[in-house]
Amino acid sequence: MKKKILIIILLLMCFFNTQITYAQDVQEPFTLEHLPQNKKTNTTTVKITADKAIILANNVIQITFNSYFNSKNAKEGDVIDFSLPNGLATVEGTCLLPCGTKIIGCIQCVEKPKVFNRNAKVYVIFREILLPNGCTIPLIAYPFDKDNALKASSWAAVGKAAAYTVGFFGVGSGLGAWIGSGSNAASHGVFYFGMPIGATVGLLTGVITPGLHYRAKCGKKIYMRLEDCLVINK
Repeated sequence: MKKKILIIILLLMCFFNTQITYAQDVQEPFTLEHLPQNKKTNTTTVKITADKAIILANNVIQITFNSYFNSKNAKEGDVIDFSLPNGLATVEGTCLLPCGTKIIGCIQCVEKPKVFNRNAKVYVIFREILLPNGCTIPLIAYPFDKDNALKASSWAAVGKAAAYTVGFFGVGSGLGAWIGSGSNAASHGVFYFGMPIGATVGLLTGVITPGLHYRAKCGKKIYMRLEDCLVINK
């Protein structure tokens, strides 16, 4: 009896293994195409089958703001519209998304500017693609940055500190002239006292004060990184 049960189990295992092998053999054929190479990532692969295109995870796609944006007025839950003004196509010529396609983003969190020149951060998740014909495609993507956030560049913060430094040159020069006026050496006071003091105060003010809000004009280009594969049915 035990031998019969064992034989039946072995036969069932052989049957299921055969079915799995057959399913793998009849896998839908596909070709590999590529998105334009982006210096920010090495992932460009797109799988093309008879009825769909699959843009693999970690691909980076350039999108643009549809309107002016300022993190000063933004809050959690706000929706932001982006677009693909020229659509999206592979290097090999396959059209993936048509011109006028919109990308819908939702703000998850807004970090306001902080002291010591730390800029605001806007955490956004891209959840949906809206086609010109009204159809939608689910999407999971984030801004392509080490923090997955929209934020002003570090160079902008450096520029702010520099602006404070230059601005306080004039204040310091006036202070130096006043110091030197008592000894009829106003010009020396400007050089020896005023300018160094003004520059130091300006630099410290620029560094210690809060950083910048994130601002974007309509049409500003950013990149989003796909967290998961994007499936586009033909």
